[in-house]
Amino acid sequence: GRLKPTGGIIKTGELTIGYFDQHREMLDDNLNLIETFCPHGGDRVDVMGQDYHVYGYLKNFLFPREFLDKKVGVLSGGEKNRVALALLFTKKVDCLILDEPTNDLDIPTINILEEKLQNFPGAVILVSHDRYFVDKIAKKLFIFKGDGTIEESYKPYSEYLEDEKEFAEIEAMEGEFSKTQIVPKAPVTEKQKVLKLTFNEQKALEKLPIEIEELEAKIDELNASLADPKKYEKIGITVLAEELEKIKTLYEKKVDELLSIEEKVEEIEALKNA
Repeated sequence: GRLKPTGGIIKTGELTIGYFDQHREMLDDNLNLIETFCPHGGDRVDVMGQDYHVYGYLKNFLFPREFLDKKVGVLSGGEKNRVALALLFTKKVDCLILDEPTNDLDIPTINILEEKLQNFPGAVILVSHDRYFVDKIAKKLFIFKGDGTIEESYKPYSEYLEDEKEFAEIEAMEGEFSKTQIVPKAPVTEKQKVLKLTFNEQKALEKLPIEIEELEAKIDELNASLADPKKYEKIGITVLAEELEKIKTLYEKKVDELLSIEEKVEEIEALKNA
């Protein structure tokens, strides 16, 4: 049947689709939060077959009780995003379509979104440049190759990108090899003869994998705390979010350092085998 947008919900035949694209069409700035979630009165809301008090449901989206009487129009952009997400998950839909859902969302809200999507009983179709988010949510990838073909993959997104990088490097090496096949082998330079890891690089090669694993565990721990109201209310959302950003920055730095050393190891091995 023909698609009929109805403010965050699309109905086509027997299929009902919910979508979220940061535009928040389903919200009315003139309504407060209770009116938004209970348009027919009362203070209860049905969420995928479970009955909640509206405050009990909204506190999972980081809204304190005093927000219940606030008009949607006075909320910040980030707060409206959280309202739109919370409202979307009260709709009875078979499929969710999400267009860059993590754009402009803070870390606590992203964690809430991830939890809700992982527990969503229907299908989820999403477009995102957030590698960490895609790794956690996507079970299947559709890769648009740019030449009219679409490749399917069941690998985690990060693993797919790493494999593509390796394939590209192999193709580049094969291309260079074919060009230099008839070229006489160049003499080994003094620099090539003495190329080796420094003492600090050798130590880093031993320590970095352990440090990276510890940082990954810390990231998972902080994400779990940001998804647990008891923990983030006790410690503070801002404190947890700032610590998570700091740990992620350190994690990326350690990963880059390890990759750089591993590339040097590969170069040394290549010279030995040349």
